Amino acid sequence: MRSLFLMDDEAGLLTIKDKILYILLVIFLLTFYPGHIPAVNNIALALFSIYCFFFYSSFREKFYLLRKRKEVVAMALFYLLHIVSAYFSKDQKEGFSWVVVRMPLFVFPVSLGLIYIKQALKERIIWVFSIITTLTLLICTIWSVYHTIAKQDVTLLYNDNLTILTDKQSIYIALLVNLAVFGLGYLLAIRSRVISNKWLVYGSLFILLVANFLLASRIAIITLYGSILCAAVWYAIQRKKFRLLGLVVAGMVATAVILVSLFPKTLNRFRELKYTDYEYTHKGVESHFDMVITADQWNGANIRLAVWSCGWELVKQHPWLGVQLGDKLHRLVDVYAAKQFDFAYDSRRNMHNNYLDILVTFGITGFLLFFWGFLFEPLRQSIRTKDFFGILVIAAFMLSFIPENYFDRSMGNMMFAFFIAFIVSYREPVAKKN
Repeated sequence: MRSLFLMDDEAGLLTIKDKILYILLVIFLLTFYPGHIPAVNNIALALFSIYCFFFYSSFREKFYLLRKRKEVVAMALFYLLHIVSAYFSKDQKEGFSWVVVRMPLFVFPVSLGLIYIKQALKERIIWVFSIITTLTLLICTIWSVYHTIAKQDVTLLYNDNLTILTDKQSIYIALLVNLAVFGLGYLLAIRSRVISNKWLVYGSLFILLVANFLLASRIAIITLYGSILCAAVWYAIQRKKFRLLGLVVAGMVATAVILVSLFPKTLNRFRELKYTDYEYTHKGVESHFDMVITADQWNGANIRLAVWSCGWELVKQHPWLGVQLGDKLHRLVDVYAAKQFDFAYDSRRNMHNNYLDILVTFGITGFLLFFWGFLFEPLRQSIRTKDFFGILVIAAFMLSFIPENYFDRSMGNMMFAFFIAFIVSYREPVAKKN
């Protein structure tokens, strides 16, 4: 734990500038999870970003990095597209409100994305993020267990009930849990010196794995165990250790059996996938993890399929430039009304798909700018440099964008923009050979 407080021997590898950056980041992370203090977190974000932009490196270094990191240009242009789209929206007030919510998509790339973080600081940032995330989930779990016993209500262990202390939706916390697992796995794999006690890591992984299951996010569970399986297959092929692969698969099966036995309600989230048929005019109730799942209910699967169908109609009507930022929800609600999709109309459901939301809002032009700048190029560079942590993080976001619209939540924007900018920041700016 000494490494968390810069009291270990390895802290000597950090410069004064590195230590200040690290401290500001810790403050940002500590204010990120607790609920009801967004103003404090915004101040922490401002201090961190201002330090990165004005003090950590010179503007000459930033211009040099900007030439090497073309994706940062695309990220900035994508955010500027928000401002232009808001201006040309019929509902400008609505449009500019989204510009404010999505500001991290600009702030992090042009601050954190235009500095170079060396390996020693990179490992320490991954370490402190993973530990803070673990402690957050440990506190949430203890709180939920206490109230479960006090109220004799086992549902308080699951889903959004588990994250009630953070005042944040479980699906976003579930993704952060996955990223923390990836971070700890990466630090173990490279034998990082910031880890002085492996049992602390193993204990953290246990807490995170249990939390991942209790949060009951289908995409997070699939992503985590799919990533573990893919990593095991890759390692087995590289090192020809197929017996180890068998042990990993057997361990995953055993873990799944144990978790399902102890926490059976999570399985209801997967039972919903059997019922994907829908009728827009259907008046059924929405299913929940604590309900018996039946075909006459709206559930997480058929709701999304119905909403995506409505969103795709808007894409076909405005394929190249979209419907504009301030009008996207109004236009989507109009489609709901036309189809008598009262279930979505009454709740003003968003697109429930980040890719579709961008296509509807900005058209193919804006989508390509987003995809290249935020996903394709960072992923390509991570593959080129064999940055397996970066590959896993980007892949996790890409999968998470399928069932949810992260850009409609300030937390989603902050999470995504921070991690993509962080992955860009530690890529060494090596000049091309002639």
